[in-house]
Formats: sequence, C-alpha cells, structure tokens
Amino acid sequence: MTAPERSRLARERLSRELRRLRTEAKMTGTATARATGMSQSKLSKIENGMLLPSIADVERLVAELSATRETRVELIELARQLHAEAETRRVVLHRGAHRHQQTVARIEARATTSRFFQNAGVPALLQSENYLRVVLAATPAHEQDTAIATLRSRRARMDDLGKRFVFLLAESALRWRMGSADLMCEQIDHLAQTLRRPNVQLGVVPWTADANLVALHGFQVYDERVVTLSVLTGNATITDPHDVREYLGLFSRLERLAMRGEQLEDLLEQISRDHRKLG
Repeated sequence: MTAPERSRLARERLSRELRRLRTEAKMTGTATARATGMSQSKLSKIENGMLLPSIADVERLVAELSATRETRVELIELARQLHAEAETRRVVLHRGAHRHQQTVARIEARATTSRFFQNAGVPALLQSENYLRVVLAATPAHEQDTAIATLRSRRARMDDLGKRFVFLLAESALRWRMGSADLMCEQIDHLAQTLRRPNVQLGVVPWTADANLVALHGFQVYDERVVTLSVLTGNATITDPHDVREYLGLFSRLERLAMRGEQLEDLLEQISRDHRKLG
C-alpha cells in the first residue's frame, strides 16, 4: 500500500470514528458544533472526510463526546500523524524574487550537496552580473538590490570547500538569448571560470544527446531533503521524501547524458561562436 493510500484510509477512519462518537452520544451536529466552537458546516466536512481537523479540534470533540481515555489518545495521535504527513507532503509556493532568494539561502546554508538543473536559462548562482540584471528586469525596483545582495551572500558559500555544487544545463539554456551576443558570451565565459573551482561540477546535456526522457522544468535538489523549482507565478518548495527521490532519479539520468571536460569546453566555445554570428 502506498503512503497516499495509507493516509487516505487513516483520514477516513478518523472522520468515521468522530461521527460514531457523536451518534453514540446522541448529539446533533448543530449541538456538537456549538459546544466545540466550530460551525456546523465545518463539523460536517470533518465527519465526511472533506476536511482534516486540527489536533485541537479533535481534542475538543473527543472531550465533548465523552470518548473513553483509550479512544481519546488513539484519535488525537491519529490526527497528529496525519498532520505530520500533510506537512511533509506540502508544496509551498513563494511569491517575489527576494523572498525566494531568502528561502533558498536558508536551505543552501544547511545543505552539503546542492544540485541544479536548468533547461531554459542559467542558474542564479552561475549568472554574471549583467545576465542577472536582465533576469531581474521585471522585478520591482525596490526588490532588485535586495535580491542581488542575497544572491551574492549565497554565492559566497561556494567558497566553502566542505560544500559540493553540481550544475547540469541543457544546451538550450545557453542558447536561450537573454540579451546581446556580448552578454551571452560574457555569461559563457563566466561559466567556464566556475570549472576551476574544486567543489563545483558543471555538465551540459547537448541537444544531440539521445535523452529518451522529458525534463519539464528546471529544479534544484538540496542533499536528499528539499527540492525547489520556479513556476510562472512564484517558486515552489517540495519536501515529500518520495517526490525528492523522483527528482534525484531524474537528475541522475540527466547527469549520464552531460558533456564534461574537454568536450564541454569545445561545446561552450561553439555556442559562443554561434551567438557571435547572430550578433
């Protein structure tokens, strides 16, 4: 049985037991809701499994409905477990560049290994100053300087040799034009310089690779605990262990397709030349 199925069955059991207690206590939904300080609509949703009650809700209900001590302990613990699982599976959406930078900075500070994949654009930690300002062009002016300062603080952590940074880019990320040929060539030179760092690995998946897989979007994986990714209206944080493993598996498959070493240097030079030709 999968974790979501176990969670569903546990929620059904909690709602069923609370409904049974009310029926055995011979109390109406209206009376029970009034006695426990909640609306009748909320109680109905709890009893029908449409709403996960808070731990405090369950404590009030089992007390009001005169449940046995054993039943009280059992149902309150069941509610605790369900909330712990719900918290683990949460996908948190953050809005605003500055807020996202702060969130990621805290996650990176704790991580030993940080993995990054991008298929459209260069990861923030590898962006040149000019490239970064183009990326932030649509950000409100009052947020730009703060976001840049936070990013510089994040980049300083790359000097910590106790931390490992693994970057994977699709070739399309380097051909996605964010500005002039000069800007793009400067960005590619900036990438080449990162190869000199002993704790930084860079690989590029060429468009000629026989991938046989779909990477719908860029993402970052911190150790084996947290995944972050950007969507149109904000930035999401994923902590569910199953989901994190899925992203780690995808990253591993992409890694096997990437060019490194001299092959990568040749590819970067070719991409620079192509940008120059386009002018």
